[in-house]
This record gives sequence, C-alpha cells and structure tokens, in this order.
Amino acid sequence: MTDQEPILSDGVIIEFIDGKDVPVEHKDFGDRAVVMRDAKNPEGPILYFTEAEWDAFIAGVKDGEFDDLLEEEPLDQ
Repeated sequence: MTDQEPILSDGVIIEFIDGKDVPVEHKDFGDRAVVMRDAKNPEGPILYFTEAEWDAFIAGVKDGEFDDLLEEEPLDQ
C-alpha cells in the first residue's frame, strides 16, 4: 500500500495502491492502481483502475463526457 490516505468524495472512497497489491490477475496494473468503493458499503464491490484508465476517466469528467448523467435540478414553482 502507499502512504497516501484514502479520499472520501461524495460517498465514494478512492485509494491509490501499489499495482502488485491488486487481486485481479487478467490485467497488468503497473506501479500504481486506483481503487474505488462505496463508503456506505466498504466491504461491497471494489472497482480497480490502472493509472491510464483513471486519467482517462478524470479527463472525461473535466471534458463533460458524463454531464448527461447528472440529475436536473427541480424547477422552483
């Protein structure tokens, strides 16, 4: 594990770990991997990302690729 503390963001726990500590054998995670899990259910499913996958996800968020998934604010009446 790395010395970086887990990040809690909008109910999601994000951690950066050594790639060799990932229990997924079908993919090479390199030196570092990103782990995401639900803060309300930390023992539940875990998502593992390579650094390249994480960087692509963050770039997509910044570029607005997922804006269509946002819930619209209710209109004031």
